[in-house]
Amino acid sequence: MANDLTQNPWKIDTAGAGIISAMNLYVKSLRWVGATTAGHTVTVKDSAGKVKYTSMASGANYVENALIENNVRWNGLIVDVLASGIIYLEYR
Repeated sequence: MANDLTQNPWKIDTAGAGIISAMNLYVKSLRWVGATTAGHTVTVKDSAGKVKYTSMASGANYVENALIENNVRWNGLIVDVLASGIIYLEYR
């Protein structure tokens, strides 16, 4: 698969060390779905490498919703760890 940044929410299913987007974002929410194994992790950072969201799955078919709405702008986006599943990132 491939990341899809063409609509809101963004669908991110591929991790990497590079910047996914340099866009300044006000993130409303993150939803991590489909983690397959307990202990799988996800880490989302801004383009400066500051961790904005991290989590660990407690089991198979793990789903987590995070309401972010804190009016803090994220300067870019990096998802350098996504062991399994898909992140849906909603922004305004």
